[in-house]
Amino acid sequence: MRPVLPDVDALVTDALRAGLSGATVRVLWPGDWADRLPLVVARRVPGGSSNPLGIDVALIDVQCAATDRRDASRLARTARVALAEACRAQFRGADGYLSRFEDVSGPAEIRVGEPQAGPDLFRFEATYRVTARPL
Repeated sequence: MRPVLPDVDALVTDALRAGLSGATVRVLWPGDWADRLPLVVARRVPGGSSNPLGIDVALIDVQCAATDRRDASRLARTARVALAEACRAQFRGADGYLSRFEDVSGPAEIRVGEPQAGPDLFRFEATYRVTARPL
């Protein structure tokens, strides 16, 4: 039987929760996002690859939001370091572990999309490539 691919979203969000203090970490934007700032939304996006050994190379979109532009930028840069360190340390979850990290793009400020940017909402977005392996 082939190994089951690990849950990359769970690994990434758990790693970010462990590495970031004071920020809410979710896979999707919560309806009450304004009450949860500073907020990190990290999820797998299309792209990447997997192989029969259960090794999963995933593209991860990470959006960081805060009420102040400098805070949102700092959170995005700190989230990058937290995720890179989690991969270096082979962060382990229920069904797998992280093992490699690579920058793809960002972090860069985004002012389009939902929720709409405004004087009290600043968002930065980045894309990373992480490798997850089954236990």
